[in-house]
Amino acid sequence: MLSGKIVRRTAAVVAMVGLAMTPALVANAQTASAALACGGETAKTPWKVGTNIWGEGFAGSCSGDYRIFVERSRYYGWETMAASQWIRANEGTVVTYNCAGTGTHTFRAAVWKSGVGVIKTSGTFRTSC
Repeated sequence: MLSGKIVRRTAAVVAMVGLAMTPALVANAQTASAALACGGETAKTPWKVGTNIWGEGFAGSCSGDYRIFVERSRYYGWETMAASQWIRANEGTVVTYNCAGTGTHTFRAAVWKSGVGVIKTSGTFRTSC
């Protein structure tokens, strides 16, 4: 486990230089290593079935509230076309947007985390609706 390795290495360095390792220092090292270890969010490149654009995403392992978006490219940036219900860490979901009659656009999926914003985006998919 990553946190165990970091704590052991930190303890070895501290022992070599002759410093005392307090419980607070151990806890801080474990917290820092846990922050480095979380992640794994993914966003799959959207696909089209009929007139529906489908996007899929996975929240990853960090605690918090997430949503998965289907977005389309506009001259001013990315516009959210559809959003999932709230999901939690280690959950995934799909979201769909009916693009009938809207023309040709470039779409992407995005993972959005509460308090942070967009944390992961997919590749893009261009299609005519």
